[in-house]
Amino acid sequence: MKRLAILFIAVIVMPPLVPGEQSPSPGNGGVSALGALLARDLIITLPAVRRFFPEATQEMSTGQNATAVRNPEATRSVIYASSDKSKKVTISVDRYATSSEASAAYDEAVQKSRSVPGFKPVDAPNLGSHSFIGTVTQGTETHIGLGALRGTFIVGVTLVGYKPSADTVAKLISLAGEQENALRTAPRQ
Repeated sequence: MKRLAILFIAVIVMPPLVPGEQSPSPGNGGVSALGALLARDLIITLPAVRRFFPEATQEMSTGQNATAVRNPEATRSVIYASSDKSKKVTISVDRYATSSEASAAYDEAVQKSRSVPGFKPVDAPNLGSHSFIGTVTQGTETHIGLGALRGTFIVGVTLVGYKPSADTVAKLISLAGEQENALRTAPRQ
């Protein structure tokens, strides 16, 4: 489970051990317990998520992105879930002081993701530069995650409980685009 947790660190976020709770992961270069928390309104809301994944019926938790790589200035992760919690959509945003710091963190996350046993990149020709998508299945749980570097931000969107079909991947990419647009229009915090 620990190896799965590093899958696309800052991008693919494992559900917390206790539902509704997030805690920092010491030793993985993650955000400290005193790290800044991005404003909740920087992450798109449940109605926006439901346009792509209508199974999501509730916000399960929000807080720091405990799997953020290196030392972001601030983070936020929001987990949306189906009513039975069998399907989850996690959106995370990590903000770095400079674009070069964000780029180094993104490169590290991609490298660590590729080393996770069972990891498979997903072919998405229209994904764009500085974006990455992959999947991993361990046991009965499949994660599909997308990470994108956008200036000083790393945006991550992860699905749990979904099959990695072309339709699901297209929805994942569209949802990530919606989150990126929300960041572009938000005032700097």
